Amino acid sequence: MKKIEFYTHPVVGKVNKPTSDKYIMLSYFLSDLSDIKTIEDTVSEIKLVQNNQKTFEQVFTDRYCTISIGVTAGTFECDEANVYLISNNPDLEPSLTLPLQEFINILEEWKNFLK
Repeated sequence: MKKIEFYTHPVVGKVNKPTSDKYIMLSYFLSDLSDIKTIEDTVSEIKLVQNNQKTFEQVFTDRYCTISIGVTAGTFECDEANVYLISNNPDLEPSLTLPLQEFINILEEWKNFLK
């Protein structure tokens, strides 16, 4: 099942929208990544964790402290198998766990759409 749809809004330009409310945190995360270089850097960093070359803490926490989603929506974490989009408001915006490779594929789709 497709989790995110990409489309070009006539006023705002290239955007994404979740196919269901349960994917809202994914939509927020993608919206935070609005340029190609940032997406490429993020994918490279995630692959270090995926390939067990470094831990999440070594790649992300030591460099960025906390990876925020939106202004106050939640935080991002991952391990070698999964990504965790952790909501600060779970009643309105549910947390989401995805397989890491699926998440990387979605980031790549977003990057290609933005090109």
